[in-house]
Amino acid sequence: MNKQSSPENLHIATPALRAADKAAAKARASAKPVTAKRTCIMVLGMHRSGTSALTRAISLLGAELPKNMLGANPTNETGHWEPLRLMELHDRMLAEAGSRWDDWRPFDPNDLGAARLRLYKAEIARLIDEEYGSAPFFVLKEPRISRFVPLYAEILKRMKVDVRYVLIQRNPLAVIASLEKRDGFTSGFSALLWLRHELEAEHATRGRPRVFVSYEATLKDWRIDIERIAAALQIDWPQSITKAQAALSVHFSTDHQHHRASVDLLGADPRIADWVKQAYTALRGLEEDSADTIGMAQLDAVRTSFDHVTPVFGEAFFHEIDARTQKSIQASSQVQRLADDRAAEINRQAVELATLHQEIRAKDAEDTHRYTTELEELRVELAKQQNALRRSMDESSAREASLMAEIGRNKQGAAQAEQRAQRMTEEAQVLKREILKMRSSYSWKLTYPARLLKSLLNGSRR
Repeated sequence: MNKQSSPENLHIATPALRAADKAAAKARASAKPVTAKRTCIMVLGMHRSGTSALTRAISLLGAELPKNMLGANPTNETGHWEPLRLMELHDRMLAEAGSRWDDWRPFDPNDLGAARLRLYKAEIARLIDEEYGSAPFFVLKEPRISRFVPLYAEILKRMKVDVRYVLIQRNPLAVIASLEKRDGFTSGFSALLWLRHELEAEHATRGRPRVFVSYEATLKDWRIDIERIAAALQIDWPQSITKAQAALSVHFSTDHQHHRASVDLLGADPRIADWVKQAYTALRGLEEDSADTIGMAQLDAVRTSFDHVTPVFGEAFFHEIDARTQKSIQASSQVQRLADDRAAEINRQAVELATLHQEIRAKDAEDTHRYTTELEELRVELAKQQNALRRSMDESSAREASLMAEIGRNKQGAAQAEQRAQRMTEEAQVLKREILKMRSSYSWKLTYPARLLKSLLNGSRR
């Protein structure tokens, strides 16, 4: 499996392959331009291979997109441009059949059983109608479809939709690097996943209108590949390339190409199985010539060898993965139960703590109310005492003021009395001096007998 090989080392196309190639050439020659009632451009390819970029470009040229799309995210910043509900349905269908999106084993929808398969077919048809309505020209991309193209071909045929296929591939090393970054996949696992998608899509579209492009070449010169697609599928874009040129130039920016790899690097990488290298070489040949019988023979040889070992290694690998996943789920369930128990215990303690906090708050409120009441009573009593003290002080002040006024009045009266006494003393002295003066006068002496007689007379009357 690790032996290096190239297209030249493979046998020339078998008769059966030559017949298939003639049928494919006949189908391509009979492919009609978009004149059917409805036409679907189906983009096929491995995840992380440029299917989103190509789908958006085809929509810019006039193809209808689904109504409900998987949105952009950090790993695909420009958008996925694929129908979200169909993707979810595909995951359910794969899981029911014991598979999944990252399974490199062959997927046969018949493993679902007739009844369940009919249900899924009806559901797919219903979602296509809801997502695209009556759009006459629409583009459908969902990488999982690469593993069950015949299922969609049957459904769309019943819906009277003409399907034309664009198969885009990308250097497996770039895809591996992208999956490693996004999903943590190993190189060997991603390489086999790439191989399964590419082999199934190529094989299922033989004999149908199809064209091969590469992500690297489209980024380098998108106009060439857009014109190649239109020519190979015999379609006329509803929107001219000239009018869409500005949007397409911005869309096909190498800024979004985060992982690059050359053919030489792929050939020299010992981690990559020869099957992958051979398949990529063959697909590049089909890109140059879609009728490359050597390339299809090489892909058939790889597919036969891959399918031969898949039942042994694939079943063992995925059963082991499933067993480990189940153990992991059980361990996670146990951890979850422990976490739930711990959460319940934490919740119980939280409830108890909340109850205790509530009781403390209630006690605090009660104490606060009591203390507030007592404090208010003390404040009232203090106010009363302060008022009484103020009244007493006011009364004392009033009495003091009254006494001070009385003292003032007394002082004033004493002063006045003293003044009167002083005046009387002065007047008495004046009178005394006058009397002395008078007594010493001549007239006073002359009238003395008369005054004496008068005094005697007055005495006798008493």
